[in-house]
Parts: sequence; structure tokens; C-alpha cells
Amino acid sequence: MLNNIKLVIFDIDGTLLDSVCFNTYNMNRTLEMMGYTYRVDEACIRANLGATAEDFYKVVLDEVCYLDWEAIRTQNRVNVRQAMQGYGKAFPGVESTFKALYEKGYKLVLYSNCSRLYLESALEVLHITPYIDYTECVKDNGLEKPELLKKIVSLYEGMDTVVVGDRIHDLEAAAWNGLPYVAALYGFGKDEIKDATYQIQAIDELIELLEGPKYTKSIEEYISLLDKEKQDA
Repeated sequence: MLNNIKLVIFDIDGTLLDSVCFNTYNMNRTLEMMGYTYRVDEACIRANLGATAEDFYKVVLDEVCYLDWEAIRTQNRVNVRQAMQGYGKAFPGVESTFKALYEKGYKLVLYSNCSRLYLESALEVLHITPYIDYTECVKDNGLEKPELLKKIVSLYEGMDTVVVGDRIHDLEAAAWNGLPYVAALYGFGKDEIKDATYQIQAIDELIELLEGPKYTKSIEEYISLLDKEKQDA
């Protein structure tokens, strides 16, 4: 159990958003529109989501396409909202877990390597906007993830903090800032983070880590318990 945590900082892709299908569809539609015959597959997308844009495109595209990666990225962004609405989806339990943690008084923050447009499009799919206290992307200010985490923590000075993510980038960013890290093993980087101290196989297991074993049965029972606590207060 993680004691006294008040601030929870979440990665997005692979932690909250199951975005493999969406990103594969969007990339292949862009490649078709631009006249390329090359196509990406879901396995390659899954293995590289969460990386910086340049690193992501360098791996998922072939050599010919990569020469034009910035134009491909630009076209992907043009289509991102429509593609997200058609193919993006939250992992099971995301909305209810955010609601439960919010009602218990946690500050919930999102940070990501993605663009602001991508983040805003993801929020339309995740349905968690009412529960979020703050969001920031590396593209907002040019900070890398470790520095971005440092900035966010400074905004909540004195709050015990935990980072939740599914890739090695988040584990390293948390370690750089001396923060505990929860590995979302249901995400895209299971093998990278399998030795993390704290692990969850589903997002709603985060509640037990933060609140203790009395909340182990189901998210619905947890929310009911919160309602009862409010009535008794």
C-alpha cells in the first residue's frame, strides 16, 4: 500500500487510453492519402507508443517514409480527433476509478509525450475531464518527461505523489524525481516495467494501493462506500 499519497500523475497512452487500433488506423490512412504503399501493423505501434514523436516515427515507418516523417505527423494531427472518436477507447474502469479517487480528494493530473490536440481528443474518449486537476504535454513547453514531472510536482508543493504509467520512460522519469511508480502491466510496455515495486493488472487496482484492502471487492462497492461516508459525515 502507498501511504499518504495526495497527488496521482498519470501517463495517457497504454495507461488510460487503449490507443493501438486508433493509431494504426490513423497512420495507415495518412500513408494512403500521401501515396505511400508502406503500412504499419498493430504490433509495431503497440511496442512504440509513449515514445517521443521523432523516436516513434523513426521506428514505425520504413526508411522511405521516415524521410517525410514530419509531414506524415502533420497529416496525422489533422485527422486525430476524427480517428480518436472512431477508434480510440479507454481501458476498462478508467472513468469509474477517476470518479472514485476524485471523490476521495486526490488531485489527478495527466502528463504525456503527446501533443495538446492529441490530449484533448483523448479526453473526449476517456470521459474523465471533470475529475482532472491539471494536464500538461511535453509539446506544451519542450520539457522532457523527467523535467515535466519536476515542474508538475512543484505546482503541488508538499503533496506526496505517485506516478502511474506503462512504459520505461515513466519509470525513469519517476525515479529521476525520487517518486514512487505504479506499473500498469495491462498497458503496452509490460516487459519493460515488470520489476517495478508497485504493479496493477487493471486501473481499478490502483484504489487498493492507495486506500488499503478494505476496497478490494469492486469499484462499484467502493463508490457506494464513498456515498455512505458522505452521508455519515
